[in-house]
Amino acid sequence: MALYLYRARNLQGALITGEADAIAADEIKVKLAEQGLIPIAVSPGAARFRFPKFSFRRVRVEEIVVFTRQFHTLFKAGLSMDSIFSALIRQCQNRSFREVLQQIRSEVSSGGTLARAFSRHPKVFRDLYVHMLAAGEEAGILDETLTHLSTLLEKEAEIDASVKSATLYPKIVLFVLVGAIAVLLTFVVPKFAAFYSHFNAALPLPTRILISLSQSISRFWYIAAGLAGSLFYLFHRYRQTARGRLALGRLSFRLPVFGPLNLRVANARFCHILSALYRSGLPITRSLEITGGTLENEAFKRDVEIVRRELTQGRSLSEAMNRCQFFTPVIQEAVAAGEKAGSLDQMLESVGGHYDMEVGHTIKNLTTLLEPILLVVIFGAVGLFALAIFLPIWNMSGLVTGGG
Repeated sequence: MALYLYRARNLQGALITGEADAIAADEIKVKLAEQGLIPIAVSPGAARFRFPKFSFRRVRVEEIVVFTRQFHTLFKAGLSMDSIFSALIRQCQNRSFREVLQQIRSEVSSGGTLARAFSRHPKVFRDLYVHMLAAGEEAGILDETLTHLSTLLEKEAEIDASVKSATLYPKIVLFVLVGAIAVLLTFVVPKFAAFYSHFNAALPLPTRILISLSQSISRFWYIAAGLAGSLFYLFHRYRQTARGRLALGRLSFRLPVFGPLNLRVANARFCHILSALYRSGLPITRSLEITGGTLENEAFKRDVEIVRRELTQGRSLSEAMNRCQFFTPVIQEAVAAGEKAGSLDQMLESVGGHYDMEVGHTIKNLTTLLEPILLVVIFGAVGLFALAIFLPIWNMSGLVTGGG
């Protein structure tokens, strides 16, 4: 495929410029026509230097959050859609995101709905985003929907950032530890092995294990690399299967320290998303279907699907949740109370806020919770190397002293 630069006009006569990848220029013209644009010129742009797509084309969650907030502010001010997107496009710094907004603006200006225009860019706007826009347009509450959507996206971005920040320290510690072990096995242990080979004394078991491991890595490193690559490939393939995703999803809820955190995060997201969708006017079964599609954990997603099926058979939401494994008792009781009081969306939002606080508290103390595990791993590795390297020296010193 090659890069083409295009110029076109929409039905209102506004000039639209951009670039796209295609096999031929005619393909670009067809795509422009499908978007309601009138092509003016399409020229090859392959001669221009381009960075790889991954260097700038990724649209970050933070950019989506800021865009949604600004979109809501301008819409609330009473501006037309064309004026809103014109302002947002002018201040957008991400070129890839700017191109997406230009295409959305063109389709909306041509009479298309917001939901349909946004749905053409699934890599940028998830199903949750599109369905909430559709519900807001149909019910005439787009202002309120954008408020809920902005709040929901901000909470998800905040949770993701907090988890990444809290796990950064353990990741650095483990990375440094693995690097230090690799250096010791590759450079230090062979020198001690050569030193000990001059003596005919029997070496202790830890020393023999360490020397054998070092020699195996030095001689057969390509086998170890191939084995590691194969295991990674098999794990990746297993993770892509439905059975693998389900097993790994269940495992993530049973891990020490991280298991309870993952369960709280999953329940919090479920409450926030379901509350926002239900409040937007979607039926509860459709809201559950969309909510399940936006969740990443396959085990939790399976529970959501069970709840949706139970609802179609006439059971209440709380009764359906009681048949599942990963909905906490707090959510089950709160949903039951919300159904009786007719305030399900408010109750879900309240429970989601409760779990947000629990997640924040757990993340703040995550380093403290992981410190004992990290200390055991570090001291275990240091102790093994110390015994393996210095125990023969102590034994030899004892023999020399005794012999003297």
